[in-house]
Amino acid sequence: MRAVVDANVLLAGLRSRRGASHELLRLLSKGRWILVLSNTLLTEYQEILHREQAMLPYTREDIERLLDGLSSRSEKRRLGTRWWPVLQDADDEMVVHLAVESRVDYLVTHNVRHLQPAARLGVSVVTPREFLRELRKQT
Repeated sequence: MRAVVDANVLLAGLRSRRGASHELLRLLSKGRWILVLSNTLLTEYQEILHREQAMLPYTREDIERLLDGLSSRSEKRRLGTRWWPVLQDADDEMVVHLAVESRVDYLVTHNVRHLQPAARLGVSVVTPREFLRELRKQT
């Protein structure tokens, strides 16, 4: 299964070793699903993790190694330039753009309500818990 993961899920998974967000990261490292990334999303991950570093049990170098690991395990996509906005918050637009253009199965977020318009474009917008449930059905 292929998915785009919103930065809020990555942050939650790194802040706590409990919960579905962390379990998704663990299963990603085991190759159970494929993370789809663009340079834009990877840059957002980097920006948010460094900004929130004080809340994380990781050094700046740890964060960079983690991002390198995510990047090496991901499917990389280059976004096309043509896109019609579908969200009220322009900051979230590129996550939906990536999910739609790469035709992933899921867009995983803690912000389902705001990203729900992606569903009209053929992407299932789910919470980490819901995505974890779908992963478990596959085994």
